[in-house]
Amino acid sequence: MKHFESELAALRERIDAIDSQLLALLNARAAVVRDIFALKDRAGVARFNRVRTQAILERLVEVNRGPLSAQEVRMVFTPLLEFFVERFRADGADATTESSEPGR
Repeated sequence: MKHFESELAALRERIDAIDSQLLALLNARAAVVRDIFALKDRAGVARFNRVRTQAILERLVEVNRGPLSAQEVRMVFTPLLEFFVERFRADGADATTESSEPGR
């Protein structure tokens, strides 16, 4: 049982490290999305572009090497992409502050 526990602990440590990396990457993505929306606002361009969203999903499916299936990649990333659109929808939204509104 000790071998099981030590192996499980090691795997959980890997998950924790991956989660920390994901969080850092999500914050980096949030900063870039904020910059894109600010640029679009200055240019008077609509923030949401359904064609771009679909292109992002298709690119992710294309570069996916598993074990997630194409459908699972879409299931994970679609709400994530929607989150970022909603999070920065309000004028002056700041990715570093918490919002009382759900969304992106």
